[in-house]
Amino acid sequence: MGLQTVLGLRQRGFFIPYRYADTLPKSGTGPDYIKPYAPMLAAMAAKENEMAALVQNINGYGDDLKKLGDQPPPAPRWTQDWFPVLDAAAAYTIVRQTKPKRIVEVGSGHSTRFMAQAISDEKCQTEFTAIDPQPRAVIQGLDIEFIRATLANASAAPFENLQAGDILFIDSSHILMPGSDVDDLFNRILPSLPAGVLVHIHDIFLPDDYPASWAWRGYNEQQAIPSMVLSGGYEIVFSSHYVRTHVATMLSGTVLDQLALLDTAFETSLWLRKMS
Repeated sequence: MGLQTVLGLRQRGFFIPYRYADTLPKSGTGPDYIKPYAPMLAAMAAKENEMAALVQNINGYGDDLKKLGDQPPPAPRWTQDWFPVLDAAAAYTIVRQTKPKRIVEVGSGHSTRFMAQAISDEKCQTEFTAIDPQPRAVIQGLDIEFIRATLANASAAPFENLQAGDILFIDSSHILMPGSDVDDLFNRILPSLPAGVLVHIHDIFLPDDYPASWAWRGYNEQQAIPSMVLSGGYEIVFSSHYVRTHVATMLSGTVLDQLALLDTAFETSLWLRKMS
């Protein structure tokens, strides 16, 4: 793929020449790696009480969560590393608690299953629209509107109807380049949303860097998030990565200790609330 792109045979990704690239710290964590982003670390630490409250709310749904996983697709299951335990339990809980009128999801699969289950269990009257050309798990059969398309080829109408208390759920390409889906989401759709919309972004390792094992992916989506949060435009609601890696003691004794977490899984949901 890389050779085809560099030689101009076919666009299969992005190659960005930078003459000082060999002087940059490595992607990952450790003495020779990119340091944690201190302002984001402080911003997340300031929200620990709110995150702990959500963990307790998750635990309140413990009996319902433990029932999940035994039914065939498209029912949700825990034994997968696409949308693992803390991500799935948080999404399930937030949907049941907030009872949004609308959810628009860009990038679908296991997350779709868990949120659809939450809607069903809570008996919400939620309009759920999922946009994805190729979901990572079977979602046919769920009570949702499924648009099999890239974001660029999907209608803008679902986003235009989002209001305070609704959810925009983002788990797309994770590549912020001109014209990419992340570009459209961050620089066109998010600015147009009203205050109060809940925004979920997946595969966010802040306040840390992406793991070294993911360097080949070229993800750069999370580099845009600190300025969104630290400028006051968005409020941190919950971070799976921060909770699991920085304050894991708040999970002790909860249902989250009892649900199957694969060794290959990274819990990386970031929930924000638009403030202005």
